Amino acid sequence: MTTPRTMELEATAETEVAAVRDARIPEPHRRWIPGLDGLRAIAILLVLAFHLAPAAVPGGFVGVDVFFVISGFLITTGILREHASTGRLALGTFWAKRARRLLPALALVLVVCASIALAVGGDVRVDLDRQAFGAMTFSSNWVSIAGEDTYFAALSPQLFANLWSLAVEEQFYLLWPFVALLVLRFRRRSRRVGILLGLGAASASAAAMAVFWSPDTDPTRVYYGTDTHLFGLMLGVALAFWFARPSTERRGWPGRLPRSTVMAAVGLAVIALLTVALPWESVWTYRGGLLLASLGSAAVIAALLRGGNVHRWLEAPVLVWVGRRSYGLYLWHWPVFVLLTQIFAKQYVEGTGVYLVWVLTIVVTFVAAGLSYRWVEVPVQRLGFAGAASALATWATTPVRDIPTGGTGGVASGSRLRVRGAVAAVLTSVAVVGAGVAIATAPAVSAIEEQIEKGIGVASDSGLAVVPPPPASVPGEPATPSPTDVPGTGAAADPTSSPSAPTEPSVEPTAPAPLTGADVTIIGDSVTLASAESISTLLPDAAIDAEVSRSMLAAPGILANLEKKGRLRDVVVLSLATNTTLKKDQVADVMAAVGPQRQVIFVNAYGARSWIKGTNKELARAERDYPNVVVADWSAAISRHGEGLAADGVHPNRDGAKIYARVVMDAYTHLPR
Repeated sequence: MTTPRTMELEATAETEVAAVRDARIPEPHRRWIPGLDGLRAIAILLVLAFHLAPAAVPGGFVGVDVFFVISGFLITTGILREHASTGRLALGTFWAKRARRLLPALALVLVVCASIALAVGGDVRVDLDRQAFGAMTFSSNWVSIAGEDTYFAALSPQLFANLWSLAVEEQFYLLWPFVALLVLRFRRRSRRVGILLGLGAASASAAAMAVFWSPDTDPTRVYYGTDTHLFGLMLGVALAFWFARPSTERRGWPGRLPRSTVMAAVGLAVIALLTVALPWESVWTYRGGLLLASLGSAAVIAALLRGGNVHRWLEAPVLVWVGRRSYGLYLWHWPVFVLLTQIFAKQYVEGTGVYLVWVLTIVVTFVAAGLSYRWVEVPVQRLGFAGAASALATWATTPVRDIPTGGTGGVASGSRLRVRGAVAAVLTSVAVVGAGVAIATAPAVSAIEEQIEKGIGVASDSGLAVVPPPPASVPGEPATPSPTDVPGTGAAADPTSSPSAPTEPSVEPTAPAPLTGADVTIIGDSVTLASAESISTLLPDAAIDAEVSRSMLAAPGILANLEKKGRLRDVVVLSLATNTTLKKDQVADVMAAVGPQRQVIFVNAYGARSWIKGTNKELARAERDYPNVVVADWSAAISRHGEGLAADGVHPNRDGAKIYARVVMDAYTHLPR
């Protein structure tokens, strides 16, 4: 017997079958994913450790790539969830949610830190207007690229340099919803199309990074570029579609994946290995390393999605607490660190205040991020901008009641005081005005950049004149003087040799000609440029060829080019140790390009960079292995005179430049002649 209830159930069943048959749109995975906050915590702790102590955690920057994968996965999952439940995607609502999530904390950091920068003064305000523009338009990465900034070796303390990654994510948030809607139009095939699109775009982006990276140029362009650093986000996209289960296929591809415990262990091990073994300047960082970090992150997320006991590893209360505040921690840590290094500049550069700056950075960052999360981020996300502003106004204008005046329990006269409102208004006004002044009056260049600009002029004026050919040799004698010959004379300088009896009366020996550097070619980086004026004072005839961010990897090509043009002199000074790791085979390439007939002075490096210690050791080994090599020990000389360093602790200031020039001069003076 057919009842109304039976007919209703049959109609409902037919409707559901038709919907499944016609749509088969992917459904996202469950809303809450245990363990994901713990992975966020790992990511931010890696970034924080890298910025504070890059020598100890040389690959900590891979934490950014962990964030990228998480963001790509969560954003795509949110899009799939809304489309599965409503059949559409409200772009206005989507972007409003993003704005509520990102803008409040960002605005707070910009205002507070810019106003403090005004009080601190100095180079910390350099380019603050350009940085603020990039931050407010979510274009920091492209603004920095256009300004030829360098992430890993900045010449001035960029207060908001860390916002480049936020810009990459925001650009993704702006464009990806349109692409996702196009993918979902494939309906039956949308899941497969989404997976292939994510993997294809990730592969193309990683390939672009690998192709465009060059050892001869600064890597900031390929590291900052949205096009070349998109692969983490797109792997997250592919992962979201992978785990989006079609309505008629409850067992999808995820069922074929390995056991979740193995996946998580492998993924975390990959991230850990890269953290300690992947320096930023390595070729493998840009040709597979960052992609591998993203794949490791994707493996961990996949393991969490499959369930089991994996999430317990990442659900320690402290990791959950850190993970939920990871956005604020990322925003605050870098400007706080920069400000503190400027406030304690002398102690930090000399090494006596390093641990103090580290501790204060960690404490201030966690306190600021915690307060921001509690009083700014959560209220805006829950109440919206208007609701949060109204709640804040209510709190700020609530009168303080019953202020006790003593033990009688009485209250002071005028006890219903609106103290909080007044304090909040004053602090807000001071911060906003201070930030505005700091941005409006930001200098364009730092003191060290001005010094380097002058050095560029000195290097240009040094001319790199063509070296005249050597005088014709006497038949039977070698055409090239030995390293012990006096330059330009062809006579042996060995005092134990027995000269033939003179046929003419002997003449009084003349004083040796002053060493002006006429036989010297100096190839260097920004440290050399910062010292160029002092070098030209001691060696006025030396030829200087230096560029900002140049490294030893570029040396063989530069040497070959100068040799071809006849501009490579008998003594070659190579000051290229600051910006890269140096290996034995790279030293061999440099020495082959120089040739055995020339003398080489390697200037070692100084600074809190992960590769410098190893590079200096390699240069010391070269001095032992090659008879025509001498090391100018800039590291030892400047380590005793911390006051000679600029605020970055790497480049010499004007006093340090004199020390640098003297170190080079001493090495040159003691060459065998």
